[in-house]
Amino acid sequence: MKLTAPLYMLRHGETAWNTERRMQGTKNSDLTERGREQALAMGRTLRGELARESQPTVFFRSPLGRARETAEIVGREIGIPSSDWREDIRLAELAYGQWEGFSWKEIEVTHPTALTDWRADPHGYCPPGGETHTELRTRSAEMLAEIAALNTRVVVVSHGVSGAVMRGLHLGLDARAMFILEKPQDAFFRLVNGREERITCVQA
Repeated sequence: MKLTAPLYMLRHGETAWNTERRMQGTKNSDLTERGREQALAMGRTLRGELARESQPTVFFRSPLGRARETAEIVGREIGIPSSDWREDIRLAELAYGQWEGFSWKEIEVTHPTALTDWRADPHGYCPPGGETHTELRTRSAEMLAEIAALNTRVVVVSHGVSGAVMRGLHLGLDARAMFILEKPQDAFFRLVNGREERITCVQA
């Protein structure tokens, strides 16, 4: 699963539910104005990155609305049509089941030990009706293996947790280490040869 060509991992821009600290998962919340500005900054910065070396690039995105909107903005900045983006459900965010749309404060009313339990068992804990970290790792590993097999520069627009898992798999981390990886919306990551480089986005 070693990446010999660069993989750029971008998270979608800020959403309304991000500002309210609500679990999004498979549900969608639109980008805020700040989120659109973040996507523009990602696009500007990525354009400079890709221009450093002329080579073919494959573009993937999650099919969830916030990732699609971010990808569209990024795509306009780097000069590619919408049709260049390949959507793959394996890039979707971790499914939080019945918790989607709720804040941690609201969740803890009915599940007071939820976060503690999750941190104690990051591999196997499953939100009611949702998805375990192990299930997310499985689909992420399949996606990462396919990307590695392309042996071509790749750009991915996905999510906080699913993106962190892809990065963690590349870095050889366990679930607990993946759980606490940074998930910025004003920076993205360049992955290659078992290493990760954080790239801060250029603001207008």
